[in-house]
Amino acid sequence: MSDIVKMTVDNKQVCVYKRAAENAPVVYASMYAEVGSAVLEKCEKLGCPPFNFVSVSNLRWDEELSPWPHEPVVDRNDNFTGEANGYAKCLAELIVPRAEEITGKPSRRVIAGYSMGGLFALYAPYVTDAFSASVSASGSVWYPDFTEFAQTHDFLKAPDAVYLSLGDAESRVKNKYLRETERRTAELFSLYRQKGIRTVFELNPGNHFRDADLRLAKGISWILK
Repeated sequence: MSDIVKMTVDNKQVCVYKRAAENAPVVYASMYAEVGSAVLEKCEKLGCPPFNFVSVSNLRWDEELSPWPHEPVVDRNDNFTGEANGYAKCLAELIVPRAEEITGKPSRRVIAGYSMGGLFALYAPYVTDAFSASVSASGSVWYPDFTEFAQTHDFLKAPDAVYLSLGDAESRVKNKYLRETERRTAELFSLYRQKGIRTVFELNPGNHFRDADLRLAKGISWILK
């Protein structure tokens, strides 16, 4: 069972699920919608070790999770304004301190996310030292120039572990950017391994919209085990 504390920080909905003792890891997940309970249920079924969980939702999804501006990629309503640095600062300086007043100081902080949230989980260690591991479930690593950025920039704080996953049908699309997702994820897997980071790349059945909660839970479980 979890004690759930809800708060609003910088117009973002933050839900703190206190499920474990002080000093347990805390997982911070950037979410399109607040579905923390569903993810935690999947984590329990996977036998995940104890941890506290903080979900952050009501994000301006395209804007705050994109690392730099870019024209529309998926559809004409995309609004990639490149505000991830600002969100990373908000997360590290405003949300983490508030959340850890409730959870206590953790042994480890993990940044996690799905889709654009998964892209942000990989980008965050380049701009903040607040987190020690990353979970990118079906991460939007098709984002233009991201793999090139990763190949040419150093982490502010290198993660001790990185989890990458993708649906095996996610790259079977006509969009020239999206069809590169599996190849680019594989490139990141190789890059992080070369840097000595414990890294895994897991393929799941289905397209981008299948089993999102389970895919995120699998990543959290792998990181914490």
